[in-house]
Amino acid sequence: MKKNLILISLVLALVFSLSACGKAPAAEPATPAAEPQTAEAPVEAAPAPAVSDGQNPVMNFVGVYHMDDSTEALVEADGASDARITIRFAYTPWFQNQKVMSGSFDAGSLTVNFTNATLTGYTYNSDGSVAEESVGYDDGEGRAVFNPADNTMTLTELFDTDEYETVFTWGPAPDMKTVSDPDHYASVTAMDKAQVETVAAFNARMAYLSADWFAMAELIRYPITINGTELADADAFLGYMMDKTVSESDRDAMMAETSLDMYVDNQGIRMGDGQIWLSDPNFGTGAAPVLEVIAINGIVER
Repeated sequence: MKKNLILISLVLALVFSLSACGKAPAAEPATPAAEPQTAEAPVEAAPAPAVSDGQNPVMNFVGVYHMDDSTEALVEADGASDARITIRFAYTPWFQNQKVMSGSFDAGSLTVNFTNATLTGYTYNSDGSVAEESVGYDDGEGRAVFNPADNTMTLTELFDTDEYETVFTWGPAPDMKTVSDPDHYASVTAMDKAQVETVAAFNARMAYLSADWFAMAELIRYPITINGTELADADAFLGYMMDKTVSESDRDAMMAETSLDMYVDNQGIRMGDGQIWLSDPNFGTGAAPVLEVIAINGIVER
Protein backbone atom coordinates (compact mmCIF):
# COMPACT_ATOMS: atom_id res chain seq x y z
CA MET A 1 0.00 0.00 0.00
CA LYS A 2 2.79 2.34 0.93
CA LYS A 3 4.55 1.55 -2.32
CA ASN A 4 1.39 2.32 -4.25
CA LEU A 5 1.08 5.73 -2.60
CA ILE A 6 4.69 6.50 -3.41
CA LEU A 7 4.13 5.47 -7.04
CA ILE A 8 1.00 7.65 -7.34
CA SER A 9 2.87 10.61 -5.89
CA LEU A 10 5.68 10.17 -8.42
CA VAL A 11 3.19 9.95 -11.28
CA LEU A 12 1.38 13.14 -10.16
CA ALA A 13 4.66 15.02 -9.78
CA LEU A 14 5.63 14.00 -13.31
CA VAL A 15 2.28 15.19 -14.68
CA PHE A 16 2.59 18.59 -12.99
CA SER A 17 6.15 18.93 -14.22
CA LEU A 18 5.14 18.21 -17.83
CA SER A 19 2.23 20.71 -17.56
CA ALA A 20 4.56 23.45 -16.42
CA CYS A 21 6.94 22.74 -19.27
CA GLY A 22 4.04 22.94 -21.76
CA LYS A 23 2.82 26.38 -20.56
CA ALA A 24 6.15 28.23 -20.84
CA PRO A 25 6.43 28.15 -24.65
CA ALA A 26 2.80 29.36 -25.03
CA ALA A 27 3.83 32.99 -24.28
CA GLU A 28 6.71 33.06 -26.78
CA PRO A 29 4.68 33.82 -30.01
CA ALA A 30 3.64 37.21 -28.54
CA THR A 31 7.14 38.62 -29.14
CA PRO A 32 7.21 38.31 -32.95
CA ALA A 33 3.53 39.38 -33.14
CA ALA A 34 4.46 42.75 -31.59
CA GLU A 35 7.14 43.48 -34.16
CA PRO A 36 6.03 46.25 -36.62
CA GLN A 37 7.57 44.97 -39.85
CA THR A 38 4.65 42.87 -41.00
CA ALA A 39 2.10 45.66 -40.20
CA GLU A 40 3.99 48.45 -42.07
CA ALA A 41 4.83 46.53 -45.21
CA PRO A 42 1.45 47.12 -46.96
CA VAL A 43 1.65 50.91 -46.28
CA GLU A 44 5.05 51.22 -47.97
CA ALA A 45 4.00 49.18 -50.97
CA ALA A 46 2.99 51.06 -54.15
CA PRO A 47 -0.78 51.38 -54.55
CA ALA A 48 -2.39 49.04 -56.99
CA PRO A 49 -3.19 50.54 -60.41
CA ALA A 50 -6.69 51.93 -60.65
CA VAL A 51 -9.11 49.78 -62.54
CA SER A 52 -10.17 51.56 -65.75
CA ASP A 53 -13.83 52.48 -65.90
CA GLY A 54 -13.73 52.78 -69.68
CA GLN A 55 -13.95 56.59 -69.56
CA ASN A 56 -11.65 58.76 -71.65
CA PRO A 57 -8.96 59.93 -69.13
CA VAL A 58 -9.12 63.42 -70.65
CA MET A 59 -12.46 63.82 -68.86
CA ASN A 60 -10.46 64.72 -65.73
CA PHE A 61 -9.17 67.85 -67.49
CA VAL A 62 -11.99 69.05 -69.74
CA GLY A 63 -13.22 72.61 -69.42
CA VAL A 64 -12.32 76.20 -70.27
CA TYR A 65 -8.79 77.46 -69.61
CA HIS A 66 -7.87 81.10 -70.01
CA MET A 67 -4.76 83.22 -70.45
CA ASP A 68 -6.33 86.68 -70.40
CA ASP A 69 -9.69 88.27 -71.07
CA SER A 70 -9.43 87.77 -74.82
CA THR A 71 -7.87 84.30 -75.08
CA GLU A 72 -9.36 81.01 -73.98
CA ALA A 73 -8.76 77.31 -74.58
CA LEU A 74 -11.57 74.76 -74.59
CA VAL A 75 -10.44 71.19 -73.79
CA GLU A 76 -12.77 68.37 -74.82
CA ALA A 77 -12.62 64.59 -74.84
CA ASP A 78 -12.51 63.11 -78.32
CA GLY A 79 -13.41 59.43 -78.63
CA ALA A 80 -11.98 56.91 -76.16
CA SER A 81 -8.55 58.44 -75.53
CA ASP A 82 -7.99 61.59 -77.61
CA ALA A 83 -8.19 65.24 -76.60
CA ARG A 84 -9.40 68.15 -78.72
CA ILE A 85 -8.21 71.67 -77.88
CA THR A 86 -9.76 74.79 -79.38
CA ILE A 87 -8.07 78.14 -78.73
CA ARG A 88 -9.85 81.40 -79.55
CA PHE A 89 -8.39 84.87 -79.33
CA ALA A 90 -9.85 88.15 -80.55
CA TYR A 91 -8.18 91.44 -81.41
CA THR A 92 -11.46 93.29 -81.96
CA PRO A 93 -15.13 92.31 -81.76
CA TRP A 94 -15.09 91.88 -85.53
CA PHE A 95 -12.04 89.69 -85.97
CA GLN A 96 -11.10 86.43 -84.29
CA ASN A 97 -8.39 83.79 -84.71
CA GLN A 98 -9.01 80.17 -83.84
CA LYS A 99 -6.58 77.26 -83.43
CA VAL A 100 -7.78 73.68 -83.29
CA MET A 101 -5.56 70.71 -82.44
CA SER A 102 -6.08 67.12 -81.33
CA GLY A 103 -4.08 64.07 -80.38
CA SER A 104 -3.91 61.02 -78.17
CA PHE A 105 -3.79 61.74 -74.44
CA ASP A 106 -0.97 60.01 -72.55
CA ALA A 107 -2.29 59.40 -69.03
CA GLY A 108 1.20 58.82 -67.62
CA SER A 109 2.72 62.15 -68.61
CA LEU A 110 -0.64 64.00 -68.93
CA THR A 111 0.48 65.10 -72.39
CA VAL A 112 -1.25 65.53 -75.73
CA ASN A 113 1.07 65.58 -78.75
CA PHE A 114 -0.37 66.98 -81.96
CA THR A 115 0.76 67.43 -85.57
CA ASN A 116 -2.48 68.65 -87.12
CA ALA A 117 -3.12 72.08 -85.60
CA THR A 118 -5.02 74.50 -87.82
CA LEU A 119 -5.08 78.30 -87.57
CA THR A 120 -8.10 80.07 -89.05
CA GLY A 121 -9.01 83.75 -89.03
CA TYR A 122 -12.62 84.93 -89.08
CA THR A 123 -13.91 88.40 -89.98
CA TYR A 124 -17.50 89.12 -88.92
CA ASN A 125 -20.29 91.26 -90.30
CA SER A 126 -22.16 93.66 -88.05
CA ASP A 127 -24.89 91.06 -87.53
CA GLY A 128 -22.39 88.47 -86.28
CA SER A 129 -22.26 86.37 -89.45
CA VAL A 130 -18.88 85.37 -90.92
CA ALA A 131 -17.82 87.72 -93.71
CA GLU A 132 -14.47 86.10 -94.48
CA GLU A 133 -12.54 83.00 -93.43
CA SER A 134 -8.81 82.57 -94.02
CA VAL A 135 -6.56 79.59 -93.19
CA GLY A 136 -3.15 80.43 -91.74
CA TYR A 137 -1.79 76.86 -91.53
CA ASP A 138 -3.11 73.32 -91.13
CA ASP A 139 -0.09 71.28 -90.00
CA GLY A 140 1.00 72.89 -86.74
CA GLU A 141 2.94 70.71 -84.30
CA GLY A 142 3.36 70.82 -80.55
CA ARG A 143 2.18 69.46 -77.23
CA ALA A 144 -0.14 70.32 -74.37
CA VAL A 145 0.80 69.26 -70.83
CA PHE A 146 -1.69 69.33 -67.95
CA ASN A 147 -0.60 70.07 -64.39
CA PRO A 148 -3.27 69.16 -61.80
CA ALA A 149 -1.16 70.70 -59.00
CA ASP A 150 -2.03 74.24 -60.13
CA ASN A 151 -4.83 73.55 -62.64
CA THR A 152 -2.86 74.76 -65.65
CA MET A 153 -2.29 73.61 -69.19
CA THR A 154 1.02 74.49 -70.85
CA LEU A 155 0.77 74.67 -74.63
CA THR A 156 4.04 74.49 -76.57
CA GLU A 157 3.89 75.16 -80.30
CA LEU A 158 6.84 74.01 -82.39
CA PHE A 159 7.84 76.21 -85.29
CA ASP A 160 10.73 75.91 -87.75
CA THR A 161 12.91 78.36 -85.86
CA ASP A 162 11.60 78.43 -82.30
CA GLU A 163 9.18 77.15 -79.67
CA TYR A 164 6.33 79.26 -78.33
CA GLU A 165 4.97 78.42 -74.88
CA THR A 166 1.68 79.60 -73.39
CA VAL A 167 0.29 78.75 -69.96
CA PHE A 168 -3.50 78.58 -69.61
CA THR A 169 -5.22 78.45 -66.22
CA TRP A 170 -8.33 76.39 -65.66
CA GLY A 171 -11.34 78.22 -64.36
CA PRO A 172 -14.09 80.62 -65.28
CA ALA A 173 -13.25 82.78 -68.27
CA PRO A 174 -15.36 85.40 -70.02
CA ASP A 175 -17.11 84.24 -73.16
CA MET A 176 -15.36 85.24 -76.36
CA LYS A 177 -17.36 88.10 -77.85
CA THR A 178 -17.84 89.09 -81.47
CA VAL A 179 -21.01 91.15 -81.31
CA SER A 180 -22.85 92.14 -78.14
CA ASP A 181 -25.29 94.90 -77.15
CA PRO A 182 -25.06 97.56 -79.90
CA ASP A 183 -26.25 100.20 -77.41
CA HIS A 184 -23.51 99.52 -74.86
CA TYR A 185 -22.12 103.08 -75.22
CA ALA A 186 -25.40 104.79 -76.12
CA SER A 187 -25.51 106.71 -72.82
CA VAL A 188 -22.41 108.75 -73.74
CA THR A 189 -22.08 108.72 -77.54
CA ALA A 190 -24.09 108.12 -80.69
CA MET A 191 -21.04 106.57 -82.36
CA ASP A 192 -21.51 103.03 -83.64
CA LYS A 193 -20.19 100.42 -81.21
CA ALA A 194 -17.81 98.94 -83.77
CA GLN A 195 -16.41 102.40 -84.49
CA VAL A 196 -15.90 103.05 -80.77
CA GLU A 197 -13.98 99.84 -80.22
CA THR A 198 -12.08 99.32 -83.46
CA VAL A 199 -11.18 102.93 -84.29
CA ALA A 200 -11.37 105.38 -81.37
CA ALA A 201 -10.31 102.99 -78.61
CA PHE A 202 -7.86 101.13 -80.82
CA ASN A 203 -6.01 104.32 -81.82
CA ALA A 204 -5.85 105.61 -78.23
CA ARG A 205 -4.63 102.28 -76.90
CA MET A 206 -1.89 101.93 -79.50
CA ALA A 207 -0.66 105.50 -78.99
CA TYR A 208 -0.52 104.94 -75.22
CA LEU A 209 1.30 101.59 -75.41
CA SER A 210 3.90 102.88 -77.88
CA ALA A 211 4.25 106.27 -76.11
CA ASP A 212 3.52 107.85 -79.49
CA TRP A 213 2.70 111.30 -78.16
CA PHE A 214 2.40 112.81 -81.63
CA ALA A 215 -0.43 110.41 -82.42
CA MET A 216 -1.95 110.94 -78.96
CA ALA A 217 -1.84 114.75 -79.39
CA GLU A 218 -4.34 114.44 -82.26
CA LEU A 219 -6.83 112.52 -80.09
CA ILE A 220 -7.02 114.84 -77.08
CA ARG A 221 -9.63 117.40 -76.12
CA TYR A 222 -7.81 120.44 -74.77
CA PRO A 223 -7.15 121.69 -72.23
CA ILE A 224 -6.09 118.45 -70.51
CA THR A 225 -4.50 118.05 -67.09
CA ILE A 226 -1.77 115.41 -66.59
CA ASN A 227 -0.12 114.88 -63.21
CA GLY A 228 -1.54 118.19 -62.02
CA THR A 229 -0.23 120.18 -65.01
CA GLU A 230 -2.80 121.79 -67.30
CA LEU A 231 -1.85 121.66 -70.98
CA ALA A 232 -3.69 124.13 -73.21
CA ASP A 233 -3.01 122.68 -76.65
CA ALA A 234 -1.08 120.10 -78.68
CA ASP A 235 2.18 122.08 -78.53
CA ALA A 236 2.00 122.31 -74.74
CA PHE A 237 1.18 118.60 -74.56
CA LEU A 238 4.12 117.57 -76.77
CA GLY A 239 6.50 119.82 -74.85
CA TYR A 240 5.41 118.31 -71.54
CA MET A 241 5.51 114.70 -72.80
CA MET A 242 8.97 114.98 -74.38
CA ASP A 243 10.66 113.23 -71.44
CA LYS A 244 7.65 111.16 -70.30
CA THR A 245 6.69 107.53 -70.71
CA VAL A 246 4.19 105.02 -69.29
CA SER A 247 4.79 103.16 -66.03
CA GLU A 248 5.19 99.40 -66.30
CA SER A 249 2.09 98.58 -64.25
CA ASP A 250 -0.06 100.97 -66.28
CA ARG A 251 1.32 99.54 -69.52
CA ASP A 252 0.35 96.06 -68.31
CA ALA A 253 -3.16 97.26 -67.51
CA MET A 254 -3.57 98.74 -70.97
CA MET A 255 -2.12 95.62 -72.58
CA ALA A 256 -4.90 93.65 -70.92
CA GLU A 257 -7.54 96.03 -72.32
CA THR A 258 -9.36 94.23 -75.16
CA SER A 259 -11.52 97.26 -76.07
CA LEU A 260 -14.56 94.97 -75.92
CA ASP A 261 -17.54 96.23 -73.90
CA MET A 262 -15.43 98.78 -72.04
CA TYR A 263 -16.64 100.29 -68.78
CA VAL A 264 -18.90 103.29 -69.32
CA ASP A 265 -20.53 105.80 -66.94
CA ASN A 266 -21.61 109.46 -67.00
CA GLN A 267 -17.96 110.57 -67.22
CA GLY A 268 -17.33 108.67 -70.43
CA ILE A 269 -15.61 105.45 -71.47
CA ARG A 270 -12.81 104.06 -69.32
CA MET A 271 -9.91 102.12 -70.82
CA GLY A 272 -7.76 99.77 -68.74
CA ASP A 273 -7.96 100.70 -65.08
CA GLY A 274 -8.43 104.36 -65.92
CA GLN A 275 -5.24 104.91 -67.91
CA ILE A 276 -7.38 106.64 -70.57
CA TRP A 277 -10.87 108.14 -70.51
CA LEU A 278 -12.80 108.93 -73.70
CA SER A 279 -15.74 111.32 -74.03
CA ASP A 280 -17.93 112.68 -76.83
CA PRO A 281 -18.39 116.50 -76.65
CA ASN A 282 -21.05 116.34 -79.37
CA PHE A 283 -23.29 113.88 -77.56
CA GLY A 284 -26.86 115.17 -77.46
CA THR A 285 -26.14 118.13 -79.75
CA GLY A 286 -27.09 116.54 -83.07
CA ALA A 287 -23.54 117.03 -84.38
CA ALA A 288 -21.50 114.09 -85.68
CA PRO A 289 -20.20 111.95 -82.80
CA VAL A 290 -16.50 112.15 -81.96
CA LEU A 291 -14.65 110.48 -79.11
CA GLU A 292 -11.74 112.40 -77.60
CA VAL A 293 -9.24 111.62 -74.86
CA ILE A 294 -10.12 113.64 -71.77
CA ALA A 295 -7.76 112.01 -69.24
CA ILE A 296 -4.39 110.22 -69.37
CA ASN A 297 -2.96 108.51 -66.28
CA GLY A 298 0.13 106.44 -65.52
CA ILE A 299 2.59 108.95 -67.02
CA VAL A 300 6.08 109.00 -65.44
CA GLU A 301 9.51 110.50 -66.16
CA ARG A 302 11.70 108.46 -68.49
